Amino acid sequence: MAAFLVLIGCQNKNKKSSDLNKKSAKIETSEKFNQFNIRFHSDSIFQISRIDFPIEGLSVSGFDRHKWTKENWEFMIIPVSEKNTIDEYEHSLIKNDSLVIERFWIPDSGFEVERQFKLIRNKWFLVYYNDINL
Repeated sequence: MAAFLVLIGCQNKNKKSSDLNKKSAKIETSEKFNQFNIRFHSDSIFQISRIDFPIEGLSVSGFDRHKWTKENWEFMIIPVSEKNTIDEYEHSLIKNDSLVIERFWIPDSGFEVERQFKLIRNKWFLVYYNDINL
């Protein structure tokens, strides 16, 4: 009987260790945003695979206004950056382990771009894109 209890105790200990290892593996396998950012903005097939259409946000150009779909998507080539590289635009970046929000705008002009990336099941996805040009 004692041997049986020891055997059960060892199995429970191994199960707990296994569960902890699985949790650690999930944390370790989360995609790094910087690597995703480079690939997302250089590989059109990868980009489409990381957008679950239709996404939130609009494309507005003058009187033309539409939601983003796979059919009207325009390939994004400019990666998210820590610094504003274009002097004419204001820039803000909010970045944490599971969400990245970047905005560009020209004050009082009717021009604004906002995009949001979210970590979902350890992979980054574009979940919001607003491109306003009035």
